[in-house]
Amino acid sequence: MPKRLSELLAALSQPYELVPLGYGSLNAADDVWVCGIQQDSRRVRPGDLFVAIPGRKTDGHRFIAQALARGAVAVVAERVLSLGLLPEPDLEPEPDPEGPSPNAGASPVAAILVEDARQALAELAAAFYEHPTAKLFTVGITGTKGKTSTAHLAAAALGPDEALLVSTVTNALERGLEQTTPSAERLQQWASSALKAGKSKLVLEVSAHALDQKRVWAVDFDVAVFTSFSHDHLDYFPDLDAYLSAKLELFRRLKPSATAIVNLDDPATLRVLGANRAGRALTYGLTPKADVWAEPERVQLGLWGTRARVHTPRGSFELALRLPGPFMLENALAAVAVGLAYGLPPPLVKARLERVERVPGRLELYRARGGFTVAVDFAHSPASLERVLLFLRRFHPRVITVFGCGGDSDRLKRPLMGAISGRLSAYTIVTNDNPKDEDPLEILREIERGLQRAKAPYEAIPDRRAAIRKALELARPGDCVLIAGKGHERVQLFRDRAVPFNDADYLKELGAVQES
Repeated sequence: MPKRLSELLAALSQPYELVPLGYGSLNAADDVWVCGIQQDSRRVRPGDLFVAIPGRKTDGHRFIAQALARGAVAVVAERVLSLGLLPEPDLEPEPDPEGPSPNAGASPVAAILVEDARQALAELAAAFYEHPTAKLFTVGITGTKGKTSTAHLAAAALGPDEALLVSTVTNALERGLEQTTPSAERLQQWASSALKAGKSKLVLEVSAHALDQKRVWAVDFDVAVFTSFSHDHLDYFPDLDAYLSAKLELFRRLKPSATAIVNLDDPATLRVLGANRAGRALTYGLTPKADVWAEPERVQLGLWGTRARVHTPRGSFELALRLPGPFMLENALAAVAVGLAYGLPPPLVKARLERVERVPGRLELYRARGGFTVAVDFAHSPASLERVLLFLRRFHPRVITVFGCGGDSDRLKRPLMGAISGRLSAYTIVTNDNPKDEDPLEILREIERGLQRAKAPYEAIPDRRAAIRKALELARPGDCVLIAGKGHERVQLFRDRAVPFNDADYLKELGAVQES
C-alpha cells in the first residue's frame, strides 16, 4: 500500500532537510506517493524511495542517478555534495509489472538529507510497512556462537507454524541471501508478509554487524536472547570490546515491557545484564542460580542425542533432545526461556523441542559405510571449533578434522583455529572455505602457523572435495571425520566465481554416508 512521503518522514527521529535535485522543481505543495523503499538501486522500481547508504565497500550515493533513472520518486542521502545537479537521466524508467505509479505525471524529485541514512532507512521501512514487529511477538537472538541453533529451537518452542524464522540457515536455503540478518527494508517487508499470512511471532537471528549497521534499529523486540561471547569478527570491529558493545546494543534498546534472556554460564553475562533496559530478565545455564537450568549431574550426553532434567520457575521436566552436544542443551534451555517469556506451559515447550530432528549444518552426524562417524558443522570460530572437537573426542579415539577459514574476514583467528585443531585432532587437513577476494593459499598458510606451533600432524589440500576424500580414506572404524566451517552453505565463494558446493551433499554424492 503506497504511503505519502510526508507520512514517512514524520517517522524520522532525526532532523532532515529537503533539497531539490537537479531536474524538476520542488514545491512545498508536492507530496509524492512512495510505493516501496530500497537501498539497492538495482531493485528500485517506479515510485520507490531510494536510501543511499555509505557502505564499507560501496557508497550508495554513487548510484543515486541510477535509482532515479529506474523511477525513484525521492532519495534519502547523507551528503549534499554527492548529489550535485544531476543531469536528466537518459534511461527511461523500467515499466512496473504492477501497473503505473500513483505519481504518474508528477515532476518534483527531492533529496531528504539526514545525518544517519542507516537509521533513517530502518525508521522509514518500519513506517512504510506499518510497524509489523510491534504486532508480532518478536524475539531477537545474538551471541558469537549458538545464535542459529537457538533461533531454530526458539521458533520450534513457540510453534513452527506460528513463527517466522529469520536465521543464517533460512536466509541461505529459503531466501537465497548469504546474510545472518537482512537489511532493514527486507526485514520489515518479511515481517509484514508474515503478519498478513497469519503468523503471530517472529524469531530473528541478530548479528553484531546488523546491530552496528542499525538494520534492527526500528524492530520492536519483546525478547532479546544472549547466547555467548568469544573471539570473532576482528576484521570488522577494532577489538573485542567494540564487538561486545555492538551486541549489547540489542539490550540497551529494549522496552520496559520486554524480557532479556541471558546465558548465566558465559563470562560476558554481567555486562549484558548491566546494559539491559528490559523490565524482566531470565537466566539459563547449568547452575541452580539460573532461572532455567539443567542439573549437571543428570545430563546425559550421547552422540545421537541429549537427555537432561530441566528446572523452570513453572515446574520441572525431563528433556530428551534429538540433538547432540552440551551446546545444543544450552541452546534448548534458552528456547525454554523464550517459551516461558511468551507464557507457554513447560510441557508444551518440552514436546515441541523434542520433535526437532536437526538444525541444518549444525553438528549433523552421519554413519559412514567404513564404520566411522562423519560430522558436518558450521564451526568457524576458535571457540566453536574447540567445543565441537571436545565433544566428538568423548566418543571417538581419533578425530580427523577438515576445515578452512573464510576470506575477507578475521585473520587473527586463523592460527588460533589451527592450534586448536592440532591439539584436539589426530590429524588435520586444511582446505578452502570461501576464500573470496583473498589468496586461498595465503589463508592456508596462516592456519598452518598454528598447526606448526602445536607440532601437530597435518596437510594442506586446497580443493575441498579432495580434502574430504582424503579424510574419508584416512578414517578407520570408530573414528570421526569432522568437516567444519561451511555447514549449511550451498556455494564456495572465490574471487572470480561462486561454485555450487555443500559438504553434506558431497558426502552423499560419494556414497560415503547414510543419514542417521
